[in-house]
Order: sequence, then C-alpha cells, then structure tokens
Amino acid sequence: MLISSNTNGQIFSAKIIFEQVPDTVRLKNIALLFRIVFNGSVSAIFEPKNILGHYWQIGSKPYKKFEEWAKSLGDIYRVQMGQQNWIILTSDNVVGELLQKRGKKYSSRWPTYYFYQILERNKGFIGSPYNDRYKMLTPIIHGILDQRNIKGKSDLFDTEFQILMQNLYQASMNTENGLYPKFHFQLTSLNIITLLCSGKRTKSIEDPFYKDFENYMENHLQLIKITNRLGDFFPFLRLFTSHELHKRVIRDRKRSETLYGKLIKEVKDDKEKKPCIIRDLLYKVDDGVLDELDIIHIISNLFSAGTDTISASLTWITAVLANNPQVQFKAHQELDQVIGQSRLPNIFDEQNIPYIRAIIKESQRYCGPIYLGIPHYIEEDDEYNGYHIPANSVIILNQYGIHMDEKRYENPKEFKPERFLGITNSSAALANGNYKNRDHFGFGAGRRLCAGIHMAELALLLGVSRLLWCFKIENASPLGEDGKPVPIDMEKIRF
Repeated sequence: MLISSNTNGQIFSAKIIFEQVPDTVRLKNIALLFRIVFNGSVSAIFEPKNILGHYWQIGSKPYKKFEEWAKSLGDIYRVQMGQQNWIILTSDNVVGELLQKRGKKYSSRWPTYYFYQILERNKGFIGSPYNDRYKMLTPIIHGILDQRNIKGKSDLFDTEFQILMQNLYQASMNTENGLYPKFHFQLTSLNIITLLCSGKRTKSIEDPFYKDFENYMENHLQLIKITNRLGDFFPFLRLFTSHELHKRVIRDRKRSETLYGKLIKEVKDDKEKKPCIIRDLLYKVDDGVLDELDIIHIISNLFSAGTDTISASLTWITAVLANNPQVQFKAHQELDQVIGQSRLPNIFDEQNIPYIRAIIKESQRYCGPIYLGIPHYIEEDDEYNGYHIPANSVIILNQYGIHMDEKRYENPKEFKPERFLGITNSSAALANGNYKNRDHFGFGAGRRLCAGIHMAELALLLGVSRLLWCFKIENASPLGEDGKPVPIDMEKIRF
C-alpha cells in the first residue's frame, strides 16, 4: 500500500514494504546590500530605491537568496533589513572564528519584538538575549537536556518508537490511497516531549490535545517567518497595535499560555507526584527562582523546538529515502548483517551501524530541520580579518549555504551518506570540537548550540534505524516520461 499525501500540489508518496512479518504487506531599500571589505569600508552593490532595503528581495526562501549572494559577495557580507544590519555567515571558517572562538561576543540573541518580547513576554530561553536571566536559566535547561539525563530516559524513547512502527503499519492497512507519515512522526515526537515534561501520553492524532497542539504549531510556525515580522525591521510599525499581525501574536500567546498552563495544572494536581520536568521547574517556583509564566514559556520552547525538529527531520528523511532506493538497499544490508530479524535496533547498536549513522548525518546536511540558524546578535563593534562588524548587528548562520558549499562537500546537491562513513563521533561531540571537523551545522554553533542536540540524536537514531529495519520505502508518485516515478520535490514537501 502507499504512503502518500497531496501537499502543496505535490504528491509525497512512498511504498513501504513491511519486511519483518510472515505476510509481506505493502505500505505502499534605505539600504543597500554591502560586501564587508578590507579595512571596514563598504562597497555598494547597487543604489537603494526605497526604505525597505532587501526585505522584499529575499523572498519566501531567504536561504536561497543568501546562498546566491554568497557566491558573488563571499562568505561574510552585510544585508540591510529595514533599519537592521544583518551579517550573513556562509562558511565553516567564519562561523567557527566568530560564533565559536569569539563566543562571548556573539552569544546573544536578537530580542525580536513579536516573538520574544510580545509572544514570550521576555521569558523564553531559545530567543533570550545573553543576559543575567539567560545565565540563570542555562544550567536549568542543560540539566534537563544533558546527555546523561536523556540517555537515562532511553526506555521512554524505545517504547515510543516501537509504537510508531506499529502505528505506521496499522495505518497503512486501512488505506489503499496512501499515508502521509508526518502526523505519526509528530505524534511520536509530541509524546516524547509530553512524557518528559508532564508524564502525559496522547494516544492518537484524533486526541484533542494533539489537535490543539498541531493547530497551535501550524499557526506559530507561520508567525515566526521572516516575512511576517515587519515590526522587527521597521520599529515605527509597533505603534499600530490594531494591525492584524499584532493581534495574531496576542492570540498565539493566549493559546500557548492556555495550552501549557493546563499541563502545569495537571502536574500540580497529580497526587502521585510522578517525576517530570514541570515538577522539577515547580520546585524552582517554590525557591523563588522562577514563576509559573517562566515555566509556561520554557515548556513552550521545549515543545516547539523538540517536536518540530524530530517530526520534520523524519518526514524529510522518509522522502529523501524514497528518492534514493540505492541508499535503502545498503542500509537494509547493514541491518540484516548486524541486527538480524529477531529484534529491533536499539541505542546500544549505534557504533555497529555506521551506514545508518551516516544516513542521519547526511540528512541533517541535505535537508535538515532549519536552513538558517536562529539569529545571534552582537552588542559591541568587532573586527575580523580587517572587516568591521557594527554593534547591534544580527548575525545569521547560513546553514544551507554551508551545507551546499562545493568546497566543503563534494557534489553537495547529491544525497550521499558515504561522505560521512568513518566519522564515529556524534554531531554533539563534533559541534563542541574543531569547527573544521564538523559533520554539519544543523544544530547551530558556539555557546548557543541547540540545547536539545542529545535528545534529537537519540530520537533520530531510533527513528531512522527502526524505520529502515521495518520498512522498504518506495516513491509512489505518478510515472514520468521515463516510466519511473517522478522524484519527490523536497522543496514542496518542506514548505
């Protein structure tokens, strides 16, 4: 049977053969674009035509435009976004030298008006400036998400990914027209976060909590797009609180605080007092370190980042595997030799399945969950190799541009896991080492490296290894002129 969906006019479909059961089942501009040049001078690329700068020129896929500009302007250049300077970094060298080696200067965040100040009431963690509050929250968040703590919860991950495989199989049996796996991946990632945070589990995608969360996230992800944040680039627009975007942000905040406020109440009312992240944070309230609004927005960050990263990654990996049957063939060979057919892969198999690990690393490079890193912010002037970087500039890690750089990756437009064979270190270990040796930059760089990197790596290890152990994924799109299924368009299923 088919796994398929019509999304944005594109059929994303995969035939999945469930191989480990007796009966084989088929699932089936005031400003210019500037180059930063030696001695801090700037050369204009063209004259400004209006006050918008390049805001309207970056389009709906700014990572594409930034990659294009990098080819002619180099690996560090400046874009004027309304009244803001954006410094675009598009090489491992400049990212390592600035975000990693000069982490103290480049560890702040751009305190976005709509997202951080209004939506999060200046209480979130991910978007927080590098201030005393952030320094207070850092050990709390890292204590929750550090490697030892996450590995201690591996049984939870193990159970949820067993259930995911069962759900995919059962769902495929109920349809002949195909199954879009995104929602099952999203349910699994949501359950991992809710179990960690509150001990709660959602049984199906029909559950009211799942629907509330899915609707909230769909709206939330639209709101935080660059093209929906005019007030961040043109501060005078903030005076007009009656406009629709401002109203949407206020509605989004209310939904978020209601959704996560209910979870906090459930934990407080739990007479068994089961251990969970929210309970640990509530102890901080008792100690006077946090208040309940702090907890709501910390939990909101964990849910938004954790569920979207895992579910999006698994969705795109499924699609790219459907486009690359030769990769699956090699993966199945490895799993047959190392795991056999009597058990599922587990976390202890990690070092023995190098091709599966290479698939995961390559997928994070080729189609990772984000293409532009969460913006950094510099609050003081800096000099780099004769380049002047002005204070109060937004610093953009152009992950897509680095990942598609032919100087760093041979034939970067090809999905080729073999490029990572022989790399035995985790992405987390590599991210904290020499930037030249990094596998990819999907989890950011420097002191603001994704705090959930250990959780993401564990989830992807179990998700990808078990998906490939249980299924063969085939492209079931309509046939092209060559008689083969039309390749799945990763751009169309991504956005």
